[in-house]
Parts: sequence; C-alpha cells; structure tokens
Amino acid sequence: MSVVPSRNDVLFGRGSISVTHEGNINFRSIVESRKKEYIEAAWNEKKKIVISIIRQIQSMDPPGRFLKRDPKSEGVDSKAVL
Repeated sequence: MSVVPSRNDVLFGRGSISVTHEGNINFRSIVESRKKEYIEAAWNEKKKIVISIIRQIQSMDPPGRFLKRDPKSEGVDSKAVL
C-alpha cells in the first residue's frame, strides 16, 4: 500500500525525489546542526543524539515518518522504517 509523503517525512533512497523532498532537506539541516556534537561525543552518547534527532522529526506537525520507496510501485511504502 502506497502513501503520499507529508512535508515532514524523510524518504530513504537515492535520486532527486529524496534530495529535493522538504522533509529530507529539513532532516539534513538538523543532522548538520548536531554534527559537531556527535563527532565530539563519547561512543555511549552518540546513540542518544541519534534518538533525539529521530524524535525531533517524529514530533513535528504533522509527525515526520521515515519511509522507504516501494520497489513494486511508483509510490512510497506505507510501512515506516522507524
């Protein structure tokens, strides 16, 4: 079953759809803003940083989902990856 991605969804995959989707642009911006903190973090703190980024995406309005393309159709798989 395919779904229409919202503006806050992060689309897994390659190509222009993933690169230009608003949710992916926002996700890359969030990751970039936390990059220095992640690099300098101890190994046991890195997971906490990743989880906080995921939660930030999921707490948006509408909630962001992490979606993958459905190889059997032109749409996006309805099953969120995270």
